[in-house]
Amino acid sequence: MRAASFPVEIHEPSTIRQEQMAQTDSVLKSLSPLLNSMRPFGLYFARKPRVDGSTTTGQSDRRVRKCGDWNCARIHATVILVLTWLNAIRYSAVFDGKETPGAVLFMKLVMIPTALLNISLQTAYYIASHTGSLDRIISQADLSTAEIRPKYRRLTWVVTVVCWLMLAWMLFHYVHQLFFTMQIEDLAPTGLQLSRTTPVSYLYVIKTVLAVLHLQATGALVFPQAMKSAVLSALFVST
Repeated sequence: MRAASFPVEIHEPSTIRQEQMAQTDSVLKSLSPLLNSMRPFGLYFARKPRVDGSTTTGQSDRRVRKCGDWNCARIHATVILVLTWLNAIRYSAVFDGKETPGAVLFMKLVMIPTALLNISLQTAYYIASHTGSLDRIISQADLSTAEIRPKYRRLTWVVTVVCWLMLAWMLFHYVHQLFFTMQIEDLAPTGLQLSRTTPVSYLYVIKTVLAVLHLQATGALVFPQAMKSAVLSALFVST
């Protein structure tokens, strides 16, 4: 009898790795509107690994060092993280021991957990970007199907636009109150002790800084929630 032969398809490690990289790139491209929106707030940066080309001839894979380059996005995220922690420490000065039950005390009590949530999300996403865990979670989603990818990309754009509209409205509302409604004594709950003799130019600088800090804090609260929903929906679609 003649033995029957069956072709056996063997996938090389390099081919499997290329397919995984292509799948990851597909997911990252679909999430690019949301990821690019997170970069200015220091919530996401991609590490560029240093490749060591000192391997022997004949090896198809090159060793990759664990430490990554300090690119501009990572430096920016580090600066934002430090400023976020310093701003959170500033909130510890809002209590002067003279508080009485009322709106001012309630505002101070609300600011503390908000600051804690802000630094928690900022630190968590910085660590996730630094360790690459965020990219690994994103790469678990399979959007290789031609029918799923366009729908998911459109959904990402809708979520991103909604986040920016919410951010713009909150900033507009805060800036309007800060520059046109609040008086000097109304800034005391923010940890600033100012008098009516404060120069107008100095007061405008302080209000501008407060507006920038409010924008950063709001972005750090809005975009992480949107990213979590987007990643969960991608993982749900891929299952």
